[in-house]
Amino acid sequence: MPTSWRQIIPTLFTLCAMLCGFFSILLALEGGPHYLLAAQFIMLAMILDGVDGKMARWLKGTSNFGAELDTYVDLTAFGLAPAILIYQVALQRHDDWRIAMTALVVLSGVIRLARFKVKDPLRGEGGYRGLPITVSAGWVALFVLLSETRTFGDYFRLGQGPVGVIFLIGVLVMIVLQVSNVQYPKPTKVTAMFIPSIILVALLFVRNMNIAPKAALVIMVAGLFYLVLGPLYMQIVCARAAKAGAGGQALLNETD
Repeated sequence: MPTSWRQIIPTLFTLCAMLCGFFSILLALEGGPHYLLAAQFIMLAMILDGVDGKMARWLKGTSNFGAELDTYVDLTAFGLAPAILIYQVALQRHDDWRIAMTALVVLSGVIRLARFKVKDPLRGEGGYRGLPITVSAGWVALFVLLSETRTFGDYFRLGQGPVGVIFLIGVLVMIVLQVSNVQYPKPTKVTAMFIPSIILVALLFVRNMNIAPKAALVIMVAGLFYLVLGPLYMQIVCARAAKAGAGGQALLNETD
């Protein structure tokens, strides 16, 4: 348990993220007009999940308890909540596929989080092995938001048409990448990237729904860039680190 205010403050952010995931599940189960808010809560949980880690580092309040609690938040808000949204809004006429898809989302998320906990003692500070679970959760939430706002007509309707197929293919690709060995950088580590993310997620709650869908599209495009270019960025970083290490070793050899 947290023992000082330095640990309590980030823990409160973590608990708020957990509640956002829980509320998203409840809203999704309510159905119909509540899907939009369920999707928004997933995105809000994503921001709170990033803020708690930054807050813990700024306040020097990191703890094993906070790290353990964060895993449960990830499972609830970014594993279970998106799976339930998929179950509620997609493949309505294909129950077998709907159950299989949601089961795969949950299983992939659980495996991803368990491996992260066991194999990465730095908790992503040096990059992730496998796509972060938040990316697929964001893909689901943003598609649902665009589907429910209808700003772009029926173009983003998830239960029908080619876009619905693209949505499901995207989900499958991401749940495979989650359990892969492909390396990805930690996006919340860079403050210059994290602050615009906070602003864009805040815009998802603007009542003028012409603003929210546009913000959702921007976030979705940024996520796709991360999906495709993240591994390339990590290759460049690793190559530079290896080169620097080789240079340092050569210098040591010259001084011996």
